[in-house]
Amino acid sequence: MKKLFFLVVILLAACSHNTAKKDLDINELSILMAYGTMKELNDIDPDIEKDLLIRLYQSPILGESCFIETHGVCRNNYYLSVSTFDEFPESNVFRLRMVGEITEIHWVQESKYDYVEIEFTLNSYTKEALTNNKSLVNVRKKVLVKLEPNSLVEIVR
Repeated sequence: MKKLFFLVVILLAACSHNTAKKDLDINELSILMAYGTMKELNDIDPDIEKDLLIRLYQSPILGESCFIETHGVCRNNYYLSVSTFDEFPESNVFRLRMVGEITEIHWVQESKYDYVEIEFTLNSYTKEALTNNKSLVNVRKKVLVKLEPNSLVEIVR
């Protein structure tokens, strides 16, 4: 059921128009559908009213070799889907520039309609990669994502 829902979201997003986004190529979409996971971001920070439906998709970056004597996921790619709650909803999917492993997500209180700000905290590598390979240098950073149905801006803090 989740896979069917995910396929419908991707199909709807592909039908929408946005000049600011990079279209997903077939390889990215295949990896995302085969290995990806989805998280409902509207469930986070329930005290903040949300005008958009936001979902975060995570897929492993394949082919990296940061593990010692074994294989594992070093870092992840991230995608956000956004949809309005209108009678004829606008929807889009954006590929985020940030890679690594997200450790915290917080909504930022905003009063603009169909606009959200979400702050992500992420590590350069997954927890498993850092545990396996002590020589990896982890950089923890915060990224503020400003999101509307047709645009996305990432600000590294």
